[in-house]
Amino acid sequence: MADYLHQHMTENRVPGMAYAIVRGDQVIDQRAWGIDGDGRSITPQTPFVLGSLTKSFTALAVMQLVEAGRVELDAPVRRHVPWLRLAEESVTARITVRQLMTHTTGLPQVAAMGLTDRYDNTPDGLTRSVRDLAGVRSTARPGGAYQYSDANYMILGALVEAVTGQAYGEHLRAHVLDPLGMTNSAATAAEARVAGVPAGHRYYFGRPQRFGPPFDTSGVSYGFLAASLSDLTHYALAQLNDGRYADTSVLSPQGIAQLHAGQVSTDGGGGRYGLGWRESTLDGTGDRIVWHAGATANYFSHLVLVPESDLAVVILSNVYSLAMDGPLTSAAFNVARMIQGGAPQPETAKDPILAWTLSGLLALAGLLLALLIWSLVRAPRSGRATRSWRRIIAGAAGSVASCVTLLGGTLWVLPAMWDGAGLAQVLLFAPDIGHAMIAVAVLTGAIAVVRLGAAGYALTRR
Repeated sequence: MADYLHQHMTENRVPGMAYAIVRGDQVIDQRAWGIDGDGRSITPQTPFVLGSLTKSFTALAVMQLVEAGRVELDAPVRRHVPWLRLAEESVTARITVRQLMTHTTGLPQVAAMGLTDRYDNTPDGLTRSVRDLAGVRSTARPGGAYQYSDANYMILGALVEAVTGQAYGEHLRAHVLDPLGMTNSAATAAEARVAGVPAGHRYYFGRPQRFGPPFDTSGVSYGFLAASLSDLTHYALAQLNDGRYADTSVLSPQGIAQLHAGQVSTDGGGGRYGLGWRESTLDGTGDRIVWHAGATANYFSHLVLVPESDLAVVILSNVYSLAMDGPLTSAAFNVARMIQGGAPQPETAKDPILAWTLSGLLALAGLLLALLIWSLVRAPRSGRATRSWRRIIAGAAGSVASCVTLLGGTLWVLPAMWDGAGLAQVLLFAPDIGHAMIAVAVLTGAIAVVRLGAAGYALTRR
């Protein structure tokens, strides 16, 4: 196992990793290798930001309120969050708590709208994020098809706050993290400072580069909880043992089973989404697995449960890129396969579309640079040209129109190909592609300016 993971780290240039294997009520193996973004050695107590694995914690907190009789899964969320507003009143009134948990509200992913990854640690940051959903229109009917969106768990965080009267992070600390002995975790910016959450890394042209943004309290309910490997072994033990860790119970056996049970089919892969968890079959062994992965711009996490074998695998990595999602996800599945007597499968390849996009943008930038140099060399000669003023204006207009079209395609159309993302999200999760886009845009703008200047100069010489 260690040899496989060392090879995985080497091949994927992972600076720091921590992994654990839990069986029954024991942690049978846990190890940590490499360094964090600040140059310190990774240990089982090093906090990692969990990304969307956090959603399973939010689902647990909501299910605790359900079992306490304070929330109903099939009640409209407006019963608990009466101030919630979306673009369509009829949609807002129909959305239920269960639909939020299963991603069947019809809400789209909201990253491109500037509603996620805000790194907002000011008071009421979560509430403001949810209030900013007022302009979001649904793209499917509530209760229909599965459509993954951070907005759903953003709203669930607001629900926890509204029902309990506590800030989400404070409630999670009191009712989930402390009962599970998760002492190296962080659900607020203040806790992140105490826990010492280190910088992680982003891939930049295939190489990890330090990236240490602020903690994001406003995003904790959907993706910014931090926890160490040892913390997550406690969490995994509770998931495998009917909600119990040591002498503490955080949920009933029936509640845990309900969280894990897939309820709606997901797009592709044949899996189903439950309440904050994915349920599918492990290729190569046929085992039923319950799992969730998560990513922020600089961290990746993956927790795989094999409930019928009382097995859990945790793998944490302190690096991420959109292009590397497949290879990073493969590791935990392969470890589970090997433990279950299967053979590891070849790791999923890097996203070829993103690789082609980066190569294409770099090639385009090179061509634009050559065109810019040619335009600068040619510009002084334009004043000696014998073309008519109409041809000069038409040529300049054509050049500028082409530049504007390329500029729009680079800065708006191309980023939107990834779930409607904007340039800001591309810069955050794939900075090399983002910077290549900016280079193309700058060169395109420069060519337009040179062409306009040359045309103006030619007209003054006539």
